[in-house]
Amino acid sequence: MIKSSTINILVVDDDEDDLYLINEAIEEVRGASYRVVSAMSPLAAMGELSKGTFDVILSDYRLGPITGIDFITSIRKAGIDTPVILLTGMPDAVVDAAALKAGASDFVPKISINCDVIDRTIRYALAHAERQRLLQAVLRSTNSGVAVLDKDGSLSLWNPRFEEFAIDAHGEAADKLDRLVKFALSSNQMDVNIGSRVVESHTDEIKGGGHILVLHDVTQRVQDLRQREVAEQKIRKVAMEDVLTGLPNRMAFNDALDQSIKAAQEGQYNLAVVGFDFNRFKEVNDLFGHAAGDALLKITAARLRDVLQPGEHCARLGGDEFVLVQSNASIETAADLARRVKDSLMMPLDFEGKMIEPGISLGIAFYPEHGMERQQLLANADLAMYRAKAEGGGGVCVFGASIDQFVRDRRKIAHDLKGAIHNNELELYFQPQFVGDTGLLSGVEALLRWKCPVRGFVSPAEFIPIAEEIGLIQELDDWVLRNACQYAVDNPNIKRMAVNMSAKAIGRSSIAATVRQVLTDVGLSPSRLELEVTETAFILDLNRALHSLRQIKSLGISIAMDDFGTGYSSLSLLNSFPFDRVKIDKSFIQDAGNNSRAGAIFKSVVGLGKALQVPLVVEGVETAAQLQFSIEAGCEEIQGYYLSRPIPAAILRDKAAGQKRDLWVADFAAVQPPQIAKKSA
Repeated sequence: MIKSSTINILVVDDDEDDLYLINEAIEEVRGASYRVVSAMSPLAAMGELSKGTFDVILSDYRLGPITGIDFITSIRKAGIDTPVILLTGMPDAVVDAAALKAGASDFVPKISINCDVIDRTIRYALAHAERQRLLQAVLRSTNSGVAVLDKDGSLSLWNPRFEEFAIDAHGEAADKLDRLVKFALSSNQMDVNIGSRVVESHTDEIKGGGHILVLHDVTQRVQDLRQREVAEQKIRKVAMEDVLTGLPNRMAFNDALDQSIKAAQEGQYNLAVVGFDFNRFKEVNDLFGHAAGDALLKITAARLRDVLQPGEHCARLGGDEFVLVQSNASIETAADLARRVKDSLMMPLDFEGKMIEPGISLGIAFYPEHGMERQQLLANADLAMYRAKAEGGGGVCVFGASIDQFVRDRRKIAHDLKGAIHNNELELYFQPQFVGDTGLLSGVEALLRWKCPVRGFVSPAEFIPIAEEIGLIQELDDWVLRNACQYAVDNPNIKRMAVNMSAKAIGRSSIAATVRQVLTDVGLSPSRLELEVTETAFILDLNRALHSLRQIKSLGISIAMDDFGTGYSSLSLLNSFPFDRVKIDKSFIQDAGNNSRAGAIFKSVVGLGKALQVPLVVEGVETAAQLQFSIEAGCEEIQGYYLSRPIPAAILRDKAAGQKRDLWVADFAAVQPPQIAKKSA
């Protein structure tokens, strides 16, 4: 049991870059206090373990000449029972099985590491360790002698009572435990004489190999029989049932799925494996507390039980991961199961007066089409779920060859993206913004571009979500902010530099200090910087976002609301925070020039902004008609492809170089729209 609020972590990895990424992910965790000690070799790790106690160990699989499994084996032999989470380069069923056998609590692919995964994995590893301690406590409390034998008949676990029986029968002989096991297994009678006792011997097979041997003292048969039955029930309950939800746990589910596969093979019918987890489970914990997360998981279990039909069963694998199996399945019946699960779980949950609206993504794999064994079926269902998440979340995806390639491509992009900053592959482009009625350059918006040596330019719509998944978005945010500010310093005739900030960045408690430090380092006046934020930043944590923005605004930096009009709470946000500028989403101007209904909506949005006395910028102006309409509607500033496409940093620098005057639309556009007239410098 952990006595302090700080969780002590030992990270063992011989790769400095991986150590850096793991530490970065741990530092991003909110709601928990972690103290991290790093070791770059197993020898150094043993030294750290000799100096102090750790609550959990994160170990790489590859540690020079030895493996993480060798490391786990060595510390277990040293009597160290700290939970170990093995970090692997790529998922591998053989490695996973060996890791669990060696005593690992969990295994995580490095490509999946981010603050959410690290936090969840550590918490559930600690919970698993606590359950193991409970199991040991139960074993110690029973009057029965209990021993667990692995596949080859070797002792892997026994309780003090079993050792007491062995001492009674064979004294202090070094092989007393093995001799007791051999005697009990070779006896043809249930009741056998062991030393001064008569014990009742029971042997149960463990699914997947091995046995549980129970020796019960029957001297006081009735009383001891009751104690043994209670103890065995507790042992099986701890071993096979999820403590929080009461659903079968991973171990029980693995046994059940293996049996289902065998039955399907004999009966020549299909199975469907449906896996899902919640799209934003960490946000539930962060916003409402872990009690809310636990309540959501309990409600999920209850609702799953309600939707199950004959031939279907479910389990909780850990965290917010659930899986269901359907016998005699088809595409239609599996789709129906997924629909029932979605309909049941998408209903809002009222937790202490707060409404939680969970969203899930589901993946489906079929036996035998998508796998003949349990590990392959679960892995492919997980890949399908990952694809559903990548497509926006909330969907259902069936595994196929294209999904496997899709996931491989995303993992390769994620790998390459990690080195993009250090390999100077990132670039800034700038979208000019002009005063509507004059054509004067009012500012530029910094846009991130990634030129991969292999793929060429990768769309931000593709790599930004991946950066968020792998926990790299903070590093990208900081890179864009620093480089955009430095560019503004180098080009003084750019009056305003607008930089987009992700929702993750605004949620950081240190964001105001980060912005202040960047301005100090590069020497940029705060009045020339504008940060653009979207409604997403406020959805995650309204109070934290407002606090961060007020701190930033107090520095003299202007704040703009981006994509105004697309979110359900945009109006309330304008009332909550004094934005310096509002950017009308481009969807409002697309048809405004030639569609009366769209034009009326656009004018009403502009009128609303004017009523609130907030300067308006319209995005996405691509035609002369849209430009004219925007100006007549009263938009103060314009940006869009009709006036200028995003410009590479070098080209913008050339246009601005040596200019002692203001810049105008004619300096950027090949054809100057007649509605904007250039004034004399």
